[in-house]
Amino acid sequence: MARKQHLRQFLGNSVWSGLSTVARAGSSLLVNKLFAVYYGPHGITLLAHFQNLIALLTTLPNSGVNVGLIRHLAQHEVKSQAYRAYFWAGLFLNVLTFLGAAGAIFLFPTFFLERFADDLLTQTGFGNLWLLLGLFVLLLLQLFWLSVLLARQALRPYVWLSLLTSVISVGVMWGAVGKVKLSQALVLFLVGQSITGLVGMAVVFHKGLVPTWQVKMEPSVLRDLGKFLVMALSTLVGAKLVDFVVREMAIEQFSLVETGLWQSVVKISDSYTMVYISVLGMVYYPRIAALLPQPEALKEYVKSVFYLLVPAVGLGLLVFWWQRDFFIQLLFNEDFLAARDLMDYQLLGDFLKMTAWVLSYIITVQARVKLYICTQLISGVVYVGLVAWLMPLLGLDGLPMAHALRYGLYLAFHLYLFRSYFSLA
Repeated sequence: MARKQHLRQFLGNSVWSGLSTVARAGSSLLVNKLFAVYYGPHGITLLAHFQNLIALLTTLPNSGVNVGLIRHLAQHEVKSQAYRAYFWAGLFLNVLTFLGAAGAIFLFPTFFLERFADDLLTQTGFGNLWLLLGLFVLLLLQLFWLSVLLARQALRPYVWLSLLTSVISVGVMWGAVGKVKLSQALVLFLVGQSITGLVGMAVVFHKGLVPTWQVKMEPSVLRDLGKFLVMALSTLVGAKLVDFVVREMAIEQFSLVETGLWQSVVKISDSYTMVYISVLGMVYYPRIAALLPQPEALKEYVKSVFYLLVPAVGLGLLVFWWQRDFFIQLLFNEDFLAARDLMDYQLLGDFLKMTAWVLSYIITVQARVKLYICTQLISGVVYVGLVAWLMPLLGLDGLPMAHALRYGLYLAFHLYLFRSYFSLA
């Protein structure tokens, strides 16, 4: 009975998360298409680098502080002192980590801004840099409000806020691209992404989720959220650095064209894993955070979701593999059909990865910092080692095979770690 209830709740909430994800994915595809048509490859390159800059400034606050915030706010009532303490500590750490990331970028402008410095910074002028900073702050606030809504399982306002962001982003870009300079289009892209920070603030205040002001930051609360910040830092450094190293290894070993074929497969993989991550992040993670004080209920919920998602993911990836030629041409063009054989091991690796994520989220919600950091870093090192071993032996096929082997080991470790969740006793 409990399992059926868990499944109904998970599936019901997944519908809402799916709407949000489809809107974000659709708006992203449309924005990319508009930049490609009106600004060509140069525009796509600058858009990608600008999106990377946004990620650098928001990854630690959003993937670190806010993830920890969701866990702790989900466990306390809005009127409680604990909720109040975590809320304001989370906002403080958001600002602090953002300023730290922004400071690093401005200390090393050549490294971080080289690709679009002349096109963006020179043309916008010094005064408009303050406008950019303000837009980044609005984006930071938007991500914070969304985390508060997720913690309270307020999925409907969360989804409507996400839909509004997508509509505004597409609308602004649709009216601007081709009529303004590229540098102005990049700024307008940020406007579309961040302006709903004000709307989000109004929604959170209206729902009574903002507690009374608290200036004093409790050390224990900062330590609790700091654990998630450290985990996010390890993910940022490990994942980004490993991806960069592997890509450099591929470029050294193969031509840019061959490396591009492999990257097209990775991009396709990213498109559907984004949907999966959204469901886990919006529905699964807040629920296991709320169930953390109830170990038996947590085990039952995890097991129910695991047995639901694993066959569903497997079936979906099989359909994707069957129609891979169609999807390659839809997302790219016929020139990329040479990458079709690389999809075999990529899809296998994605199945193993997506299965393991159901269990790895438990480590995150339990704030097992040392274990999390070790798994992320060791996984990255193993991946680099597998690539270095398999590429000379198998050529381009060695890259997706290394991906599959990496996540096969990753899944085996998590199944062993959480074996008690599946025991019959």
